[in-house]
Amino acid sequence: MTTARKLGTDLEVKPYENASGGWGSVRSLVKSLTRDRVPLAGSRVLLKQNKTDGFMCVSCAWAKPADPRIFEFCENGAKATTWEITHKRATPDFFAEHIVSDLENWDDHQLEAVGRLTHPMRWDRETDKYVQVDWAVAFEEIGRELSALNPEQAVFYTSGRASLETAFMYGLFARAYGNNNLPDSSNMCHETTSVALPESIGVPVGTCTLDDFAHTDAIFFFGQNVGTSSPRMLHQLQEAVKRGVPIVTFNPLRERGLVEFVNPQSPAEMLLKSPTKITSQYHQVKIGGDTAAMMGIAKVLFDLDKTSGHGPVVDRNFIREHTNGFDEFETSAKATEWDQIERQSGLTRGALEAAAGLRPCKVGDVRLWHGLDPAQEGRRNRPDVSQPRVTARQYRPPRCRNLPGSRSFQRSGTADGGHYRKARTSSGRKAKTVVWDRYAAEEGRQYGRSVRENNRRQRSGRSPARRQSGPLRS
Repeated sequence: MTTARKLGTDLEVKPYENASGGWGSVRSLVKSLTRDRVPLAGSRVLLKQNKTDGFMCVSCAWAKPADPRIFEFCENGAKATTWEITHKRATPDFFAEHIVSDLENWDDHQLEAVGRLTHPMRWDRETDKYVQVDWAVAFEEIGRELSALNPEQAVFYTSGRASLETAFMYGLFARAYGNNNLPDSSNMCHETTSVALPESIGVPVGTCTLDDFAHTDAIFFFGQNVGTSSPRMLHQLQEAVKRGVPIVTFNPLRERGLVEFVNPQSPAEMLLKSPTKITSQYHQVKIGGDTAAMMGIAKVLFDLDKTSGHGPVVDRNFIREHTNGFDEFETSAKATEWDQIERQSGLTRGALEAAAGLRPCKVGDVRLWHGLDPAQEGRRNRPDVSQPRVTARQYRPPRCRNLPGSRSFQRSGTADGGHYRKARTSSGRKAKTVVWDRYAAEEGRQYGRSVRENNRRQRSGRSPARRQSGPLRS
């Protein structure tokens, strides 16, 4: 990005060439605390964020470490918290001054800046305004509408920004009502994870822990933008870099967090402005070219298996024991021409050979992605991103991990340990793993529907009601 871009009347995106973190992050935090009028209260609350005696951040799903730092939050997490505790209020007087048709033209940033709701509100069709409703009336009407429905008609959709505690209670409410339909906004980008990962490795979620970052010998990124999606991960990446761990990135965007980082909690780095280079190989793959890039890496590994002077590269004993269909995959990779791989990926053969030719790893690798998620491309890429991982001897267990990137991964449906749908087992695995929904298994209920299925039912009229926090125009 070389020029500024106007996104709204009071919102502009400008080029940023500095390292992620650093003084820019500190200035943004101060601005956020001041804007939401919580400079003192906000600072006290943030000291409890992501702590064992505090609360989970609502911005992303990055784990709480066993030994937290004094400031265990990032710039984005602090902004999300200040939005939650803001002193700004959207009172009934505000809605009396604005019709909904006008508010629909406001951008999200403007609507967020109005503040928190203070009363239940109902849309009035005649005036096109939200009008105040007493709490007792609101609960009575909601209860009456839900009682009139078959429980399977209801969809309990909410934002991925809901706190962990809120999501837990929301899930209990939906299940007490009688259904398991708990999609949230995070499912919209992670639906492909939940479908394709079980078909390749047997589980629909990440298999990585924080401890894996302290032991891994290689990290591969595919489209995950750490600076915006999970900034606290930068601490683990910086520590890995200092251990000499190579980080290989495939991303059409040259994301600042994956380029360099200045730790805001390090006085030496802040004073010297000495950034850590995060990525050792940065490959700007074509949009949608991830599958071709991964096929190229696999092709290189198969070639190295024949020519390597250090013994076999492909761990065929592990593959024979834990996978099916590998022969077909190997044949397909070897038959794919380099011209096709380079054309579709936008990368040269030399770049992919460099990515595949890292020094042999004794422990394993961590593999992360986020940009593979959308649409059908994500579903096709999911098995492919796991294939090189089970192919190469240097990247095999005990610590080969997949980590889908996310800001808030399926929080509303999984806060109590269940999953919103039954995971499919892979026909291509001998050792199958089933992720089951605890509620459904114990109560004999049906498994909850996915976001896509719920949207189809709403459009067709089979799910006429939707329960959601905040006022609804419906």
